[in-house]
Amino acid sequence: MGKRSRLPRKIQAGSHSKPSTPNLEKDRAEILAVSKRWWDANRQFSIPMMCETFVGGDRFHGFNLNGHTYYGIDEWVKLWQYLGHVMAPTADAAAMAEPRDVKLMIRGDMAFLTAESTLTVKVLPTSDAESAALPPPGQTASIPFRATEVFVREDHEGNPVWKMWHFHCSPRAPEHERRMGF
Repeated sequence: MGKRSRLPRKIQAGSHSKPSTPNLEKDRAEILAVSKRWWDANRQFSIPMMCETFVGGDRFHGFNLNGHTYYGIDEWVKLWQYLGHVMAPTADAAAMAEPRDVKLMIRGDMAFLTAESTLTVKVLPTSDAESAALPPPGQTASIPFRATEVFVREDHEGNPVWKMWHFHCSPRAPEHERRMGF
């Protein structure tokens, strides 16, 4: 017996399938809609909206602005349940400012988006949060951040829909600080 060929088998006569043609504008619109849902979930502190955005099961992976890593959507849900007892949007500012400097790169069934924004929340007076990223209870935190969102055209059941598979958020340098080397 010889080695099995790694080349694709010939297509039988009459069963020609046309290769799928990428529709970048459609992909762009769908990915931006998923991203917007994620940003809106943060503004409304909506766990159902957040779950709708991320790939399900244990496939999601995230680096939160708090500096910690979360594995799977269940851990992110537990984080948000906890944060709901620690902080709330302020009355005078949106919890999440509109993203700026948005860049989206699509390559086949994968894409990434980068953006910058500011998170503004009030730490609840009863908060027991122990995080270097937050001020003491009763005070407002305004944290400039940068984010990277990684999308794959596949959900946890293998369906060809755009879902966020990874989210990375980290603090951004102060607005007027000169970038090193420039």
